[in-house]
This record gives sequence, structure tokens and C-alpha cells, in this order.
Amino acid sequence: MTGDDDVLGPIDYLAVEFPGGHITGEGFAIILDLVRRGVIRVLDLQFVARAADGTVSRVELDDVEHHGDVDITRWAGASSGLLDASDREAVGAQIEAGSVAGILVYENVWAVPIMAALDRSYARLVGSGRIGSDDLLAALDESEPG
Repeated sequence: MTGDDDVLGPIDYLAVEFPGGHITGEGFAIILDLVRRGVIRVLDLQFVARAADGTVSRVELDDVEHHGDVDITRWAGASSGLLDASDREAVGAQIEAGSVAGILVYENVWAVPIMAALDRSYARLVGSGRIGSDDLLAALDESEPG
């Protein structure tokens, strides 16, 4: 058994395309709020750009232009080692030329007490996953009486 400090919450990622590189910055304020409330912990925040010729390159945080008031360079030191060049290339291949994508890897800190309780009771997590919103909406539509 371990203490709560040795337990991690589930780790997730989001990759978001910003067409034409237009980043409002609104999402950064929400991420910061979630961090401050202890809901998530940012493990990685990286950006990639895709040039007209299809070349994908990493964009440093201090080079990310956005219209928000959150200083995203606060996450410049967040590097878990989970993201590598192949991840950036894979995300970059999914976006349109002239666009930028942000890749956020985060720990669901809210789940740490649950994971610690499972650990203390010698329970074993045997599965986890994510259901996409499109799948959920389709299932809800199918379950409605016609």
C-alpha cells in the first residue's frame, strides 16, 4: 500500500486545432482555473504548426500568440516526457496547413482519492476509457422513443 502522495489520477490528453493559428486564449483561463482548484495538473502543454508544404514544427510557448490574459509560459516547465516528436507529428498531420494545434496532457487530480482508496483496499483497476461525445449523443438519440 502507498500513501496518497504516491498515487496518480488518470492521465488524459487533448489535441486541439486552431484553424489559421487563431487562438483566443479563453481556454487557457479555464485550464488555469481547473489547476488552481486542484481538479487537474498540467503535465505537458505543447504546440505544433503545419506549414503550407505540410511540414510540422514545434512552436515554443512564448511564441504562441493568443488574445487571452493568461501567461501560458507558466507551463513551459511542464514536461512529463510523455509527448515526443512522433506525437507532435501525428497531431500535426491531422491539422490543416496554416493551423496550429495545442496538445495538453493532464492528470485528473480529482480522482486521486478514489485511486488511493482502491489501493488501500487492495482493489485493482481493470479498465478505463473514454466515451466520445458523438457516441453518447448517438446512444441517447437511439434510446429516445420514436
